[in-house]
Amino acid sequence: MNKKLKLFLFAIGIGVASAPTLATTCYHSCIIEYRACMKSGQPADSCQEALISCQDSCGN
Repeated sequence: MNKKLKLFLFAIGIGVASAPTLATTCYHSCIIEYRACMKSGQPADSCQEALISCQDSCGN
């Protein structure tokens, strides 16, 4: 098999394998930010809106 083709397929495999991990990391960061917001004494509605906005930016 062509060396460039092997490298291309390898790169695709790495990308596919890491996609769920990146999404999980994003959602985890959102939860950490939400907890920090709640501990800071800000209104719960404000923290909830920030959480939803953060999770929306993570994508699916």
